[in-house]
This record gives sequence, C-alpha cells and structure tokens, in this order.
Amino acid sequence: MGDPLEDYLRVLQITGRASPGSFTVRPFALDRAVDGIDGTGHPWSGRFGDAVPRQGGAVAGAAGSGPDARPRLTRASARFRTFLNTGYPAGQNDGAVWQGKGVTGALDVALAGRWRGLSVTVAPTFLYAQNSGFELGPVGVAGMPEYAYPWRRIDYPQRFGPDALWSADPGQSEVRLDFRGATLGFGTRNLWWGPGIRNAIVMSNNAPGFPHAFLGTATPVDIGIGAIEAQWIWGRLAQSDWFDPAVTDTKRFLTGAVLAYSPDFLTGLSLGVTRAFVAYVPDGGVPLGDYFLVFQGATKSGLVSPEMPDGTDETNQLLSLFGRWILPESGFEVYFEWARNDHAWDLTDLVLEPAHSQAYTLGLQKVEELSGGRLLAFRTELTHLDAGPPSQVRGRGTYYEHGIITQGYTHEGQIIGAAVGPGGNAQYLGADLYAPWGRAGAFVQRRVHDNDAYYDWAIANGRGFCCHHVSLSTGVSALLFVDDFDLGAGFTFSRDLNRYFAGPNLSNVTISLSAAWRRRP
Repeated sequence: MGDPLEDYLRVLQITGRASPGSFTVRPFALDRAVDGIDGTGHPWSGRFGDAVPRQGGAVAGAAGSGPDARPRLTRASARFRTFLNTGYPAGQNDGAVWQGKGVTGALDVALAGRWRGLSVTVAPTFLYAQNSGFELGPVGVAGMPEYAYPWRRIDYPQRFGPDALWSADPGQSEVRLDFRGATLGFGTRNLWWGPGIRNAIVMSNNAPGFPHAFLGTATPVDIGIGAIEAQWIWGRLAQSDWFDPAVTDTKRFLTGAVLAYSPDFLTGLSLGVTRAFVAYVPDGGVPLGDYFLVFQGATKSGLVSPEMPDGTDETNQLLSLFGRWILPESGFEVYFEWARNDHAWDLTDLVLEPAHSQAYTLGLQKVEELSGGRLLAFRTELTHLDAGPPSQVRGRGTYYEHGIITQGYTHEGQIIGAAVGPGGNAQYLGADLYAPWGRAGAFVQRRVHDNDAYYDWAIANGRGFCCHHVSLSTGVSALLFVDDFDLGAGFTFSRDLNRYFAGPNLSNVTISLSAAWRRRP
C-alpha cells in the first residue's frame, strides 16, 4: 500500500486498462491486477509490461501442478526514504514512519515467497527520526505529559518525546493461505478500506500496521448478480510512550469488517460498508462475543439492558457506507465515504438527525490521454470530520476520541483512520502526469485542525471566528525510472495560520527523497 504502482493501477482502471476490483478493499491481489493489464497500451508498459514485479498479493490457491506447486521467490525489493521538515512535524499515510521536525529516514526491505496457496512476506521497516524540538501547544488535559495532544485525552502526541528515535517495525509482513477465492492469515500489513485517495475514515495506512488475523476474499467473487469483496479482521492496538502514565488499561482489541459489492448490471459501480470496534482487553482475555462485535445491532435502543438502560456500551464504534463509480469511456471516477461514530437511537433518530456524529469524504478523478502515450490525472478530495450543527443541541464525541477507550482510535500514537485527525477537515486538489520515464505531480491543500477543539476553546476564551488553526500547503513531486531503480523527490511548502488557535503563524518546508529497487523476475 502506498506503492506508486498501486496508484498507477487505479488510473489505468479508470481508463479501462486494468481490473483490480473495486479498489475499496485493500490490500488486493496486486500481482493479478497487473497481469490483467494490456502489456503495451499504457505509459509504463516498457517498465512493467511482461516483466512486472510481483508484490506478494493474494492469488487464489491452486492445486498441485503448475508453477505454484513449486516453492518460489515472488518478490525481492528495497526502498530508502528520507524526509526533512524545517518547522514542525508533517506527513501522512506513511505507515510506521513518524515525520518529526528535522531529518527522518526509513529503510524498507522485503522478501516474499509462495508455495501453492501459501505465501510468506517478510517486509520490515527500520526507522530513524531526528525529532528535533519545536514550540509545543499547551496541554490542557490533567495528567498528560507535555508532549501529548493539547486539546483532548487521546493517544495522539504532538511530539514523540524529547530525543531522537530509532526503531524497527515489522512493516508489511504477513503469512497467508489462499484457497478457492478465500484468504486467511496473520500479519502487520497496512489495510485501507473505502475509496478515498487521501483520507479513509475507518481504516488507512496513516498509522503503523497493527498485528491482526484476517479472513476474506482473495479476489472479487462472482455471485451471479455481480461480485463481492470482503475482509474480517481481529487485532491488537498498542499505546505510545507519551500518553497518560496513570492509565493502566493499555491492551486494546480491534475487530472490523468491510464488504463491497459491484453489480454486473451497473458496470463500474461499487457499494460497501465498513464497521470497526475497539475494546479494552480484560484480565481474562478477549471475551468470545467480542470477536463478533461487527454483527452487533446498529441502533442504540437494541443495546438497552438493566445494566445499560441508556444503551451505552464500553466499546468505541465506527461505521461507514461508501460508493465508487468509474466511467472508463469518460476516464472519470467519483466516490464517497459517509461515516458515524455513534449509534442512532433508532430509525426515527437516524432520519431526524443523520448528521449527528457524521463524517464524510467526497472525491473525483479525471484522466486525460495525451500524445506520446502519456496520461494526465486530475483529482480532488474533500474530507469533513468536525461535529457540525447537531452539536449545538446534542452531546457528541469527537472523531477518534472516546470517553471510555481513552487512547482513542489510534495505534502507537497515530490515527488509524483519516490523516486530518480529530475534528479535522481538508480540501485537496492535485494533478499527476504519467509518462514512460515516470511521473510528475503538483497539489494544493487546505487543512483545518480540530475544529471541535477550536469551538470549545473559543467559547471558553470569549473568542470569535478569528483563530481557526489552518494549514495551507502546495507541493510538487517526481518519480524517475533509472535502470532497476525508482527515484523519487518531493517539495512541499506549508504555512500554519493560528497554530494552537492563538498563534503563532509558522512556515514549514518538507523535502522528501527516495530510491526503490525491485527484483526483476
């Protein structure tokens, strides 16, 4: 996930050159998707034509003959990434990486092998972050360390301690067994649910991949009226070292599921649902019923009991509905994800106030075919996670925060869902040119930081509309193919207005460089 080849496949799918499925349940069978591309009809055919690198994706398990009957190495690769932030931490959707102020480096190595339907991938990430000091926001939550998130009780540090960081993460490692279209296994590979490109509300690769077992489809499964893709997971979440030291409940269990349906009578349409629950692990281990929380009723009235007369439970729940429609004849796609982080009391409540505890992502992408076998992709995305008007008359929780699961929807101090974070919003516009030599892109973005906290702060301090914390960013990037290497570079300039609501205004320059090597079959 996050590989330039994956983004490229999405562009090819929009033009009708690839069929990797709905692109809403990832990771998917990347090697099968590449195998389905016209070997000569796209800009990168000279690089990834008949000699495409195998990415270790799922392949439906076969029987005892053919190439899958012999153990074989399917992937060997290495990638080095380095980042420089001059003013304050920045970065998103980079897995285990923490891009603090100063220099950050990451080395990703991967070996993957397969025998019949069994595949094993060892793909750790080795990390260094200079993690230099910068002005911190004043922490207003009692008991939290000075590096904690300033505005609420959530394990989302603004700085990962006072020192430089060295660490090793299991990264995109996994063991999986594929048989007759189904797949099961265990690993720490990042997941991404829904059609978002920049922000996925329930599951993304913004945080490190967490240890989890999984069961699902290896490839889209034909059910006669279309195809379905599904994934069901059970995992453990870890707490960072910069959360409230008085909290003794540190073991959290996460279970979630995603289901996507692509009807055959509306070509290019995919509809789906995701659901995730986080609960503390008691001393006796995870109760059997918690493994099946995804089947819990969707209304709060159904949870009423003598112990919980108001229907409140002790788990943190997120639910989203999503859709994506691609029109290959026009080179166009449109998509959405709509989510809630609180049950409706009943159906009437849902009809009266559907906006209560809602969040959404809306996006579209248009691909133009240019001369010389080039493709130009324009994309825009809007993500909205703040509480909105219902919060004026109804209590609400902020996205990814929870009153009982105090660490919130995080793993190792980073948000598992949308990178815009609690109460955040973002508007993004970008373009990428794909050519035989590689890719070049540019973007602009406006990001609003935790509007929920801002309104609480503004009311408490008698302030008005003056002081929203807003980041304006613009950047360029490039990917160049040189022999067996993919060389990348990026430059982003950001301006923070009203940082921590009261100021100051700060600037940051982010420079990124990368080099990736892929084994040729």
